[in-house]
Amino acid sequence: MAASQGVDLEWAIVEMSRIIMGKQTKMTKKYSADVKKQAEDCIKHLFNKFGKTFDIYHSDEPIPGVSAKGIFAKPEPKTDIVIFSKSKKYFVSVKMSGGIQLASGQGSSTAELFEAAADSLSNSAQKKVLTSIIKELKTMPTRLLSQSNYQRIMQEGNEKVISEFIKKGKIIQDKDYEYWLENNKPQLMSALLKFVQNNDDFFDALVGEALTGEKTLKKFKGATANSIISPSGFYEINSAYVNKLKPKIKMDLRAKSRGGISSIAFRIETKGSV
Repeated sequence: MAASQGVDLEWAIVEMSRIIMGKQTKMTKKYSADVKKQAEDCIKHLFNKFGKTFDIYHSDEPIPGVSAKGIFAKPEPKTDIVIFSKSKKYFVSVKMSGGIQLASGQGSSTAELFEAAADSLSNSAQKKVLTSIIKELKTMPTRLLSQSNYQRIMQEGNEKVISEFIKKGKIIQDKDYEYWLENNKPQLMSALLKFVQNNDDFFDALVGEALTGEKTLKKFKGATANSIISPSGFYEINSAYVNKLKPKIKMDLRAKSRGGISSIAFRIETKGSV
C-alpha cells in the first residue's frame, strides 16, 4: 500500500469515528472505497474495546494534554492516532491490512534500534558480538549507484554526481550497489539473523522497540506507541503481542532509491496479516 493510503486510513478512522459518535457532521477529506472499508473494520474493533464514548485525535492535530501542535519526532513518531478513554490515553499505531512494517531505516537509525534493545543482554560475550554488528550497521553505505541507474546518471550530466560514483567509465567499487549486495550483505545478514536466533530476550526487546519506539523516541512527547489498530484487531503492545508477532517476523537489507542513488535500509516486517 502507498504511504498516502496509510495516512488516509489514519484520518478516516478519526473522522468516521467522530461522525458515528456525533462529534463531527461530515468528512473533510475524500477516501477510497478500500480505505473506507478498512477504517470501518478498525472502528468496529475500537467500539468493541472502548464503547462509543471515547475521544480520538490524529497525531497531526492539537491533542489536549499532549501537544498543542500535534506529535513530532525524528525520524517519525510511532503514534498515528490518540484515544482518550475514561482516564487512560492510548497512543495508537495504525496499520493497513496484510503484513505490517515494524521498522525501516538506514544504518544509523537501525544501529540506534539495536542499541536500544541491548539492555536485554546479560552475557558479556554476546554484548561484544552485538557491538560488532552495530559497528557494521553504522557504516552501511548511504549513497550507492546500481548498474540499472548508470545510464541515467550519465545522461543527466551532473559532473559532481558523476565524479562521486564513476571513474574511467565504471562505477567505483566502494560505490557499486551490486558489489555491496554480493560481498557485504550476506555476511551482515547472517550475523544479524544468527544473533537474533541465539538471543531470544534480545529478539523480544528488538521487536518491542520497533513497535513502540519506547527508548529511541522517549524525548518526543506522545511519539511512543502503546497499542496497534488494524482491520484485524486492536492490540495493546505487550509481551503477549510481541510473542504473537515473532513467528511471522522477517528481516532484510534492501535498497532505497531516490534520484537514481541508492542507500541500504534495514527492514523488520511480518509475513502476512497479524
